[in-house]
Amino acid sequence: MARPRTVQELIHWLELGAGARWIRLAAVLFGVLALSLLVVWKQFRGATSEATLLQAGVGRQLAAGEGFTTPVIYPQTAAFLAARGVHFDPARAYPELYQAPLYPLAIAATLRLLPASIRESLFAAPAAPQDGYGGDYLLLWLNLALLWLAAWVTFDLARRLFDARTAWLALLALLVSIGIWQQTIAVTGAPLLMLLAVSAFWLWQRIDTAAEEGRAAPGWLAALGAACGLLFLTEYSAGSLVLVALGYGALRFEGRARWLALAGVALGFAVVAGPWMARNVALTGHPVGLAAQNVALKFGDPTAEPANQRNTLAAALPEIDLNKLGNKTLASLQEDLRSRVWSGGAMWLVAF
Repeated sequence: MARPRTVQELIHWLELGAGARWIRLAAVLFGVLALSLLVVWKQFRGATSEATLLQAGVGRQLAAGEGFTTPVIYPQTAAFLAARGVHFDPARAYPELYQAPLYPLAIAATLRLLPASIRESLFAAPAAPQDGYGGDYLLLWLNLALLWLAAWVTFDLARRLFDARTAWLALLALLVSIGIWQQTIAVTGAPLLMLLAVSAFWLWQRIDTAAEEGRAAPGWLAALGAACGLLFLTEYSAGSLVLVALGYGALRFEGRARWLALAGVALGFAVVAGPWMARNVALTGHPVGLAAQNVALKFGDPTAEPANQRNTLAAALPEIDLNKLGNKTLASLQEDLRSRVWSGGAMWLVAF
């Protein structure tokens, strides 16, 4: 209806018209904001992961115009690069060889959006310990923003696949997930990975809809490959989704369309991830740099602890032990199952 002109029309607009939808949307947004602030106030303790601090350091280097470098120099990095002809120099930053680059890039972009005075104040010592470190709160708000974006994409994807009621249920289940909130307030960048994964499936839905209608979707397929490339740049192992996308293209399409689908996904992935892999190959000989050794390592195992390996002066990467690899895989499955049980329990409590 047109803009309400009387009190009666305004009441009707608020109860049954577009105003009712705006009120519901405002209520949801206010609820999400209130829940976020409550969790933050109760649970946030700053960045506690070494990997997070390393990525934040790379982000600060990027924001300062120093490129993908890190002020943290591990003995293994010095030894590995020395074996490739790069002499040790503690006065300069070394290239980052362990972490994927997208989360540091998001941190750097956030820093660059801030005025220089505010940016510098984030890294000053707090006036009182209970006030917290400004850089930690920057990471927190970045992760919260990414979580909110992921929730919105989740809602839209569920609405496209099913209906509005399912979309609201999916949104609610995401926002009450204990595991997701634990990762968000730990500022590990997990919401970025989740946002990209959900976005990839959003693109997948558009491709599948086009295929059912008998239409080719080369642009969407290239975008799906690019999304897989972004996943790779966020967490190297997450880039394996591109193999699933290629398998989908090979089975879903036929004839010339099949080759176009495979080419689109591969091209999108190569354009996004290719430059970073080329950079790593030039520096280390491996597409993922020294992160390649993580296959042979396992947190908590004194014989294969990643921190111990990084602190050695060995230029050779550790060999893969199948027993340790199997134990690491089983431990990851156990943690994933435990997280799903907690999330499922929270969702059932909300539902009933």
